[in-house]
Amino acid sequence: MRKFIIISFLLFTALAESFGQQHSLYSQYIFNLYAINPAYAGERNSVATALSYRTQWVGFDGAPKTAYFSAHSPVRNNNLAVGFWFQNDQVGARETSSMHGSVSYKLQLEGNSKISFALSGGALNHRYNWNELDFPDGSDPVAFVNEANQWRPVFDFGVMYLSTRGYAGLSVMNLNGVELTSSDVIDARLEPSFNVVGGYIFPVSNKVDLKPSTLIRLQTDGTMQFDANLSARFNNAFWLTATYRYQFGMVFSGHFYLNDNFHFGYSYDLTTNAILSQQSGTHELFIGYDFNLYKEKQSSLRNF
Repeated sequence: MRKFIIISFLLFTALAESFGQQHSLYSQYIFNLYAINPAYAGERNSVATALSYRTQWVGFDGAPKTAYFSAHSPVRNNNLAVGFWFQNDQVGARETSSMHGSVSYKLQLEGNSKISFALSGGALNHRYNWNELDFPDGSDPVAFVNEANQWRPVFDFGVMYLSTRGYAGLSVMNLNGVELTSSDVIDARLEPSFNVVGGYIFPVSNKVDLKPSTLIRLQTDGTMQFDANLSARFNNAFWLTATYRYQFGMVFSGHFYLNDNFHFGYSYDLTTNAILSQQSGTHELFIGYDFNLYKEKQSSLRNF
């Protein structure tokens, strides 16, 4: 019975990773591009902070839960920027935490456009705690897989082109690859992944703008996932977004700017994949606050 439970958990973990959990998945990233590309750091011309919590596949025991905190800011001038990222991701008895610091350098181009390069580095903690599982016979988990705790270095790279109305970027997450060996029966590798992102703002009227955008995620094994987003902005303050997520389903998001500093959002992922049809969706909450320490604001502050 103990072996059956352990094997069942491993199969569930493998299923989660096969649907994109190897690298954490978000839906409110369109309002915090730093979550997918470190080259975005400093683009809000403030100390921009964000807090997010995502609970996935509600109704599944041990389903993924992800939380992160980020902060980024320009340094002295708009050519340099720094950022910080902390994330915790839990799937059943598996828990992963990571901390990153980033530095980016921006080259000013013609007009208000620029290109930004960034390197991020930090540490990843990967652990299993089998005591989180319930064993029907009342016995303890087998000793050799009771608990594992590892630290690994991890690096990311990003480049972005930004203008007043549009952006495009490429990032490589886990650039160095991370070996995860918890025991003789668990041997995994967190492979590098590639994020390609782009979007553009189209004014419709004085009070309405449309922003189509996309995110393509590529794994080194050829696995691909992409989002096709269509966002509408009303009165320069309220966003509504519909997303088609390939092989997952639809995502519906709202995001509101209360003022120049405070903004918050909510996303609901409606999974249409048959394997996951028994769960009741995914919820994501986002809160952001910009500390305006600089006199001038970027013209693209609320566009992306």
